[in-house]
Amino acid sequence: MAQAKIMEPTSAPEAPEKSRSLLQVRAAEPRDANDIMRIYMQAAQDRLATFEYFLVTPEERARWMTEHSGKYPLLVAELSGRVLGWASLSPYQVRPPVEGIAELLIFIDRDYRRHGVGKELMRAVQSAGRRQGHHKLIGRFVAHNEAGRTLCRITGWREVGVHQKHTRLDGHWHDVVVVEFLIAENLESP
Repeated sequence: MAQAKIMEPTSAPEAPEKSRSLLQVRAAEPRDANDIMRIYMQAAQDRLATFEYFLVTPEERARWMTEHSGKYPLLVAELSGRVLGWASLSPYQVRPPVEGIAELLIFIDRDYRRHGVGKELMRAVQSAGRRQGHHKLIGRFVAHNEAGRTLCRITGWREVGVHQKHTRLDGHWHDVVVVEFLIAENLESP
């Protein structure tokens, strides 16, 4: 379990001193399902990270959570008993399947975006991917998600490119950024 000091939101954004609390990143448990759904729905409402709704019913959440263990972990970031964000790795969906590549999902509670939660979750999921033998992690998100782009840059991800007019949200076309994180030590020798 990873721990880090996290800046907590304050009512006055310009306040010079913000309180710091201890954030813990850990494997998700069944009790986290509602928080995972809450944060996922925030991202969908804010049009920052998701293109579809797949965690809508309790049955869908339970099934999806059981699919994330071992090689494809689901992690949560928790502060004082409250889940502030989550990240998961999933099999990369291409034909034929490519072993060693996993796709990242990462969602942060809107009240804790830009407070270090994403950075801690990203580092933890990168470490999990390394331990599980993945040689590359990939991700996709809407191009106007500047916080997501910044998070990727500061944690060593590379923007591969932009799919133009790739997803429709609220009747408008949006570009989608494709990113990757190479785990060089897990590459097989030629």
